[in-house]
Amino acid sequence: MRRWLAPEHTSRSPMVGKFEGERLEQYRIAKAIELYVNEKGSLKEISEITGVTVRRIMGTLRKKNIPLRMDEEVFDKGMEHARRVFEF
Repeated sequence: MRRWLAPEHTSRSPMVGKFEGERLEQYRIAKAIELYVNEKGSLKEISEITGVTVRRIMGTLRKKNIPLRMDEEVFDKGMEHARRVFEF
């Protein structure tokens, strides 16, 4: 029995590793959405905690029809940036 538990007998196929990686990524995204919905932090903070990019979190929120929270300061910064970029 011990020999089966030895490291040389516990190698996994690349398919198993890929599956585990995908499951871990799904879990991290789900956790990021849960934290965001429960207002446990900003997109940036949640991204740092979960290791999921802000862009990925935003895309998932969009797909799930979950609106983005935006406080006045963030809105003002966005408008200021848009004015500079689009010169209006």
